[in-house]
Amino acid sequence: MKKAAFLTCTFFIVFTGICGVALPRTAKGSSSVWDYLRAMVLIPGISGQEEKVMQFIQAELPGFEPERDEKGNLWFTIGSGHPHLLFIAHADELGFTVGEITPQGTLKVKGRGGFLPQVCEAQPFIIHAAKGPVESILFPRQDFTSSDPKPFNPESYELYLGASSEQEARDLGVKEGDQVIFKKTIVDLAPGLLATRAVDDRAGCAALLAAAVDIDWSRVKSRAVTFAWSVEEEIGLNGARALAQILKPDYVFAVDTFVSTDSPLENKRFGEARLSQGAVIRAIDSSNITPKTELRRVIGLAREKGLPVQARNSRGGNDGSVFVAGGAANIPLSWPGAYAHSFIEKIDRRDLETLTDLIKVLVMVF
Repeated sequence: MKKAAFLTCTFFIVFTGICGVALPRTAKGSSSVWDYLRAMVLIPGISGQEEKVMQFIQAELPGFEPERDEKGNLWFTIGSGHPHLLFIAHADELGFTVGEITPQGTLKVKGRGGFLPQVCEAQPFIIHAAKGPVESILFPRQDFTSSDPKPFNPESYELYLGASSEQEARDLGVKEGDQVIFKKTIVDLAPGLLATRAVDDRAGCAALLAAAVDIDWSRVKSRAVTFAWSVEEEIGLNGARALAQILKPDYVFAVDTFVSTDSPLENKRFGEARLSQGAVIRAIDSSNITPKTELRRVIGLAREKGLPVQARNSRGGNDGSVFVAGGAANIPLSWPGAYAHSFIEKIDRRDLETLTDLIKVLVMVF
């Protein structure tokens, strides 16, 4: 989600992740939404460089005929007429690009989305270079132990990758524009509870993908339904803006993180949606007020199907907001996510599965 509130964290767990893992399959032949999430969080895809994520999604959609645009958005539409329902999740994640290779062989970076700068200090990062991943460490400030250290922002970042000259760094395959991402791991805190980087919004992508694979689309009558995976949400909803020039839905459901304060140190007045208590409908955020009639309608449909939901208010924006000017009602759907925009974004499997089931219900009966 864009411009999320951050929790100041003083610890981060790191490990190396490998993309392209084989996914477990159910008897029906599809992966569960949890499998999809665990695979997708490890795929690098900062804003503007989401192609590997899109390739993964498209490979899991056999039988569909997805479309692409110049921005890189991916979507498919089933059916025709009205109402036209659009479900959209963003495929990009926070990160950096290589901005400069210094004569000393270190790297200066440019931000793509917003971290708390201080949590990056002295942490390991991966440069996704042409020859393969290159590991590095972000130098701490020289005065990081002082009681009044100098301000630290992405312009101050400098990555050390073991090279002693610009040519040595380039020999590793590193070049300007390469994406730089925190060295990821999936930390299983308990069965069905994990923390890692890029849950925002790979969980939303996973929910749409799992729903798309599981829905019997032959039963979708007298309506059009579009599932879309957008680019560049974290740097200004750019992908959704491009799609809004093409798609004119009656209803848009942006599937993205709800920034929950369900953690020990945060103010519960901000946006408390409890983990394990179900999906979340973002009633109000910084970009949208969900129409009261539609909010009640979604809650009613969820309760009819026995799906636990929470209606909550938050800060931050969502992709659906750019479709409102075209006449759409925006009804953002979420899961409770703790530690948003950090390296330890936390999610409960039950909430993600409920969200996926809610999407399937709305496709059929909204």
